[in-house]
Amino acid sequence: MDYEFTLDGSDRPVARFSMGFEALGRWFSEELGSNQQLIEELLDIIQQLEQHNINNNHQLSGKDFQLCINQDEVKVSTLKLEGSEDEVLPENTRIYNDELNSGCGLQDFKYVLLSWQEFVTE
Repeated sequence: MDYEFTLDGSDRPVARFSMGFEALGRWFSEELGSNQQLIEELLDIIQQLEQHNINNNHQLSGKDFQLCINQDEVKVSTLKLEGSEDEVLPENTRIYNDELNSGCGLQDFKYVLLSWQEFVTE
């Protein structure tokens, strides 16, 4: 899983992830941003999971995405499809799912989260 962090034209942090992990990039950019309180909350949850102080799934719902985190993995899923709910897609149309759902291992997520925290506090 490759990624890079940049700033957009308004100096907002943007995360871009490699193919297959695009939803993670959108979650970091659109849901997490530079919210230090949420970053700290997530790091605390990860630490508790690593120490086996908690062992259940944690879900954080944002505006467009939901983050599910457990002792093994982290998943990001869209809460809604883009476009109209009433829109009928042509037959045999396939939705590119990687911008809507993706995940990674807990340790990989922790490493990226720490890197993101460092990037947004510079």
